[in-house]
Amino acid sequence: MKIERISKNREVNRVYVEIDSMPISLNPLLANDYISKFILSAMYEPLIKDKNCSIQKLDDLTYIIEIHQDFLGDSLLFLKTIQFHLNKENSSPYFKELICFKNALAVYKKQLSPDQIGVSIVNHKTFKVTLEYKIDYLVELIQSIFLAPVNTTTLTENGPYKLFSHEPNHIVLIRNMDYFNFVDSLVAEVHFILNTNINNSLSLYEIGEIDITCNTQFSHKNTHLMHFEDFCQSELNLFFLLKVKNRSLLEFIYKEFPREKIAKQLEGVVTPLYNLLDFQSDTGNIKGNVKDFDMLLAEEKLNISFANFYPNNLIIKEIEWLLTKKDISFVRCSFEDFESFLSTKENPDIELSLVMPTYAHYSSLIKTFIYDYSIELQKEIIDAMNNNKLQKLAYLLCKTQHYIPLFKGKSMYLKEPSLKGFHMNELGLLDLSKLTYL
Repeated sequence: MKIERISKNREVNRVYVEIDSMPISLNPLLANDYISKFILSAMYEPLIKDKNCSIQKLDDLTYIIEIHQDFLGDSLLFLKTIQFHLNKENSSPYFKELICFKNALAVYKKQLSPDQIGVSIVNHKTFKVTLEYKIDYLVELIQSIFLAPVNTTTLTENGPYKLFSHEPNHIVLIRNMDYFNFVDSLVAEVHFILNTNINNSLSLYEIGEIDITCNTQFSHKNTHLMHFEDFCQSELNLFFLLKVKNRSLLEFIYKEFPREKIAKQLEGVVTPLYNLLDFQSDTGNIKGNVKDFDMLLAEEKLNISFANFYPNNLIIKEIEWLLTKKDISFVRCSFEDFESFLSTKENPDIELSLVMPTYAHYSSLIKTFIYDYSIELQKEIIDAMNNNKLQKLAYLLCKTQHYIPLFKGKSMYLKEPSLKGFHMNELGLLDLSKLTYL
């Protein structure tokens, strides 16, 4: 059964995709927010094993990557991309991800020249990667969008779509005729339309103003639509974390926060999260009350900060209820867009953060949070990661000194049923290389 809707964009071979915020950057090398990477993934294609390249492991430290002959990217461009991230002057948010490449840290510190990085060109379409130490996630790392082999100056799109226009509330992409796997049936235009009112999503879909609703703000009030053909759902590594300054307060919220109850109220839009890696583990050690609680002074008021997107407001209300139970006063500060939230210089007492891994491997999140542990625990975590001790990692990463996990999100959205080839991976990034109407 399909939702009754007007499908006016099919006739003009366009697709309108709803987004809940505008991208902060459309530079694939520097973009660090989800919406930016979501849109960029339609414009820039990284190296993807068995799609546009082959990746052969020679030994624990050496790999050979051979790029498809027609792909818009080559060995030199990949090397230049790596060098871009390891140039401190470029302020790349991703340089730490590349420390595993041989000599990367020395290059970053300018102790060695950029040409001594562990990437050597075999020929125009083949290069060798040499690692500083053994890792089991090189394939996932290379497939990151921030390593797309593009000219770091011109940023020429190498994906199925390229930018046509960028307005305050509207971004238009058109087909990239130079894409290596181009097909004539590809949808001509993809429009990303801003809608900040979640309550309008369904009506906009029904009247044909959007063909795909936002995958991160599917309201629990619309879960009755799950049995329609229009409904789509997939895994999404989106983590809702709470940053708390006060250690006793952190312990209190970690143990008292009713994850299961809220997940049920939200009809499964989020799932409870008890460790930073979403690994299954014994949760018995987090149950029960915190008896020793360092109360704040009566005149003190906590500052609570969050970006006011669904379902953040509902989560914050539950936090506020817990604080009220302990007679703790607070002041909330909400931001209407992610850019303002991310750029604020304030250091609140409690902050609701949304975190996604950089690449599709749990080591990415470990790299994000390991500096929020004591030196002793950092050593334990690194040892557990290197030896793939997942249960120990789940125990060690149930919380950090300042962060506690609350929920994991999902990709849930409505899509015009006649539209095929709209694919989203676990990082919420797009593959539109075969986007067509039936």
